[in-house]
Amino acid sequence: MQQEIDDEDDWGPPVKVLPSPWPELGELLHLSPGHLIGIGAARDSREAEAGYDLALHAAAHGVRTLVFAPDLPDRNPVPNLTVQRRLTLTPETVEKDVSSYAHLPDPVALVVIDHFQLMSPVTPEPTYSDDPVDDPEDIQPADQAADTGRRLKMLATNAAYHRPTVVVMARLTPPNGSTDPLALEHLGLAAELIYDTDTLLLLNRTTGDTINAHIAKDRFGPAPTRTTITW
Repeated sequence: MQQEIDDEDDWGPPVKVLPSPWPELGELLHLSPGHLIGIGAARDSREAEAGYDLALHAAAHGVRTLVFAPDLPDRNPVPNLTVQRRLTLTPETVEKDVSSYAHLPDPVALVVIDHFQLMSPVTPEPTYSDDPVDDPEDIQPADQAADTGRRLKMLATNAAYHRPTVVVMARLTPPNGSTDPLALEHLGLAAELIYDTDTLLLLNRTTGDTINAHIAKDRFGPAPTRTTITW
């Protein structure tokens, strides 16, 4: 079940907020319909699993959830959760899959993309090389990355798709040996999400249950700012 709150929308009925398995983090994410949310995390960290963990939690509470995760290993089926492992992931393929549920009584309410650097702005032309592209981010210029973020925001706000909440994971790549706090530039081209996300968080675990969160953008509170949460 989705929770109802009445303090985020002064012009209509209470806003449906998706459940989060982490109360403190959930308060920062603003998991409401029509919102585009970015979460930056290091590749091999526990935080990098946040998108899938959120999807599992929402599905367990009856929320139809669609996850795009080409790298996700096969898992046991979960009710209300569909995992797409498309090798070619573009805004068009995401929109097509979301739209296929729009006619159902319970359309997709949560879309999780893991992770932004795997996305291409458009379907690429077929190649005949035996060498796979190791990092699509290397061939995705900033303007195309920005356009991808814009398309994801349009998906989130599309009434025809029932305004799903869209969560985009992104890989943090701070310089080796750096002790500086996380910063937006550590997202690489995914930093272009700053323009269209409603919330953009960078997460770094400092102890077993403590996370430093850099709030790069928050339409509902001060940003940029930093805070510490328990997770």
